[in-house]
Amino acid sequence: MGQTPSNADVLNEPRRDMEGASTVAPVQPGAGHDDAQPPSSGSGGSSRKPGRKPSRASRLMSVLPFILALAGALVLAYPVLATQHNNARQQEIADQYQAQMDTVSPDVLAAELASADQYNQELASSPILDPWLDQQRPDTPQYQAYLAELDLDEVMAQIVIPKIHVDLPIYHGTEADTLAHGVGHLFGTALPVGGSSTHSVLTGHTGLGSATLFDDLTKLEEGDAFYITAAGRTLKYKVNDVRVVLPHETESLNKVPGEDLVTLITCTPYGVNTHRLLVTGTRVAMDPVQAAAEQAAATPAPMRGWMLWLIGAVVVILTVLTVTAGRAAWRHAKRSRTPGREQATGSAISGTSTGSSAREQADGTAPVDLTESISPYLEALKAQQDSSAPAQPEAVSSRANDDFQPPSGKHP
Repeated sequence: MGQTPSNADVLNEPRRDMEGASTVAPVQPGAGHDDAQPPSSGSGGSSRKPGRKPSRASRLMSVLPFILALAGALVLAYPVLATQHNNARQQEIADQYQAQMDTVSPDVLAAELASADQYNQELASSPILDPWLDQQRPDTPQYQAYLAELDLDEVMAQIVIPKIHVDLPIYHGTEADTLAHGVGHLFGTALPVGGSSTHSVLTGHTGLGSATLFDDLTKLEEGDAFYITAAGRTLKYKVNDVRVVLPHETESLNKVPGEDLVTLITCTPYGVNTHRLLVTGTRVAMDPVQAAAEQAAATPAPMRGWMLWLIGAVVVILTVLTVTAGRAAWRHAKRSRTPGREQATGSAISGTSTGSSAREQADGTAPVDLTESISPYLEALKAQQDSSAPAQPEAVSSRANDDFQPPSGKHP
């Protein structure tokens, strides 16, 4: 019979295994499997170092969307701002004209009106041309005589249309520059001072990108009133005819015997301008108190629909820009508050293991030594085995189990 292994044999086997395990070198910080390490800055991986500042081109590309969006908002806002500014400026010029006429002596005003009335009486019955055909010659003596009338100011007169909130200055002529700043008086028609058998024609733009002017003239109907003031004389006209004609159809602009007429002309349809809209008013009696109240109510026109749409688009763009910029600033501030963690991450990626690791610097902890951790348990187990197991010859501990040996008598 073979001998059974003793308790010492059984206990010594795990002891040897554990003692062998105790000889394993401690794990070094930053040491691990090479295949688990990302490529360092000096290897074939990315050459960008942690904490490297972005280039000027990168910074420009990051802010380029914000610049383009802001430029788009300004482009959308320009028509609204320009229109509101020009409308306010034109009304200011008209009000200044009215205030200046109040400072002129009555004798001077009376002389101006008398000269204008005489001009209308002597006005020849020449054909009336379309104001936009540019067939008038301002260098002729007739045109120079025309410019000498109602010349107390660069403004000839003032027109107020309460229903559509128009309060504009009236200038001599219908040149492009004149019509860009107000209403033009058509040369060859009666001066806007009233009188029997007179017909004055006033022209204004529609669809100008930087001013309202006569945009709302299409809203006038028969019975609506408008007022004209020239050299201190205020006249009231009531609309009695609204028609659309071709540019060469000017017969309705001729004088009517015994009538005191004023026709307002603008291009139509809106943005197409192939026809002319004619709004004609006849002079009616005026109540001074009512006239003053109606003219005072002709405040600048409220914002139009397209203005509100553009303002809404600008608000949306600016809101998106503000939110995006705020989030970017918050992320930048968050990154700047944790420099230690970024340094530790950069050290781990580069694979450095000099002295104290970046993790020790960031967290204040040392790497765990496996040998030091299990040594007390190994020593206690060894002491217990030495005290409980009987002493055995060294040959027994290393002798193989007899149960696995063949009988001695059967050996060859």
